[in-house]
Amino acid sequence: MFFKSIKNFFQKYKSYVIVIFIILISVISVIFQNKKSDIVINDEVVEVDKYSGKIAVYISGEVCLPGVYYIEDGARLNDLIEMCGGFTDLADITELNLAEKLNDSDKIDVPKKIIEEKSEESDTDNNLININKATKEELKTLDGIGDTLADNIIEYRKNNKFESIEDILNVNGIGEYKYNAIKEYICVK
Repeated sequence: MFFKSIKNFFQKYKSYVIVIFIILISVISVIFQNKKSDIVINDEVVEVDKYSGKIAVYISGEVCLPGVYYIEDGARLNDLIEMCGGFTDLADITELNLAEKLNDSDKIDVPKKIIEEKSEESDTDNNLININKATKEELKTLDGIGDTLADNIIEYRKNNKFESIEDILNVNGIGEYKYNAIKEYICVK
């Protein structure tokens, strides 16, 4: 009798029972989807939702704390630099655009400054070759100056100091043509 009354109830209210069942399944599904899940990364429990809305960016090179950072989507390179502790003293930021918008999985490498040491043999100011001090190899970097002319310049300056760049015309094998080709690249200081 009990089962018969339940059967009659379901037949009479079949559509309502189905709608209520669907609603109940939907509510349970939403509850389980909103439950925060935890995962373990490097022995550290991390909430999955912790990274929602964030992008992962790898930064290396001349920054204080290189590594992978999770940063808000739409963040700029400057924001990332602040997160990783800033630049080191050796960072060359001339080619970086600190206003650049970051994208997920970007890799940023902050280059190191190129430090040029000043040679005592040649004048590196303005990249001019000091004909009073240059080595044979440095002299050979001048247009039209080979082994023989470099040796001639070195031999000449053993007995004579170049007082002006025009004095190079006194070196055997250097005439007006060669002088005009190198005069903008030499100095005597």
